[in-house]
Amino acid sequence: MKNEEEWDFGFSDDMEPTIEKHQSKAQDIVDMIMPLLNNLKKNPDKPNIVWPDREKTIDKFIKKMYDKLNS
Repeated sequence: MKNEEEWDFGFSDDMEPTIEKHQSKAQDIVDMIMPLLNNLKKNPDKPNIVWPDREKTIDKFIKKMYDKLNS
């Protein structure tokens, strides 16, 4: 049986660019979502959120998010 240092679970140094790419994409998604969440937190005393053209805006955002994930 391999000792802990020899056993790498099939991972190798070759995966480093892949890990960095996924971390970068994840950070891009966080950077896209945080402004939305911060804006939703504003004015917590208001019971309603007025958001004209909400469906169109959300669909555009979803497309942008998936485009970023698939790039």
